[in-house]
Amino acid sequence: MRLIYFLAFGGCLTLFVLMSALSPAPDTVILGKWQEVSWEYEKLPDAKEASLSKAISNTVKNEITRDLVIHRAETWEFLPGGKLLLHLEEKSTPLHWTLKSRGNILKLDHEKTSPEHYNLQVLNEDEMILYFNTDLQAKGIAKMKFKKIHHKDYAQKIQ
Repeated sequence: MRLIYFLAFGGCLTLFVLMSALSPAPDTVILGKWQEVSWEYEKLPDAKEASLSKAISNTVKNEITRDLVIHRAETWEFLPGGKLLLHLEEKSTPLHWTLKSRGNILKLDHEKTSPEHYNLQVLNEDEMILYFNTDLQAKGIAKMKFKKIHHKDYAQKIQ
């Protein structure tokens, strides 16, 4: 009976170690260019507004991001060494990024503003979803969705 428990425990431990070793670390998956796809409320500030659309208009988005570094950035480019470039048309803003906690908190540092923290909800080879609390009177939780720009997609986009 002990042998069965020992083998089951050993098998589970081996499986866990294998899965941990083979899965890529979040700080390598995040590298590359990410295109902003959508902004929406994940949690609406008021129960009576629950029937309203969760999509965030450009006017509200501009109000939410007025004091944030990410203001109007459409493409985020994560580079090795913790460097981040926020691209908007022909202009790029450099930042420093760090993954905190268990890789689920994205911290952005800019020399002119205080650090910003985003909850990294989903991160895989194709999609990234960030949540953050808005500082508007309504106090909602905003959800930013990004699609990774793979080299093939990027080449098609610039042609």
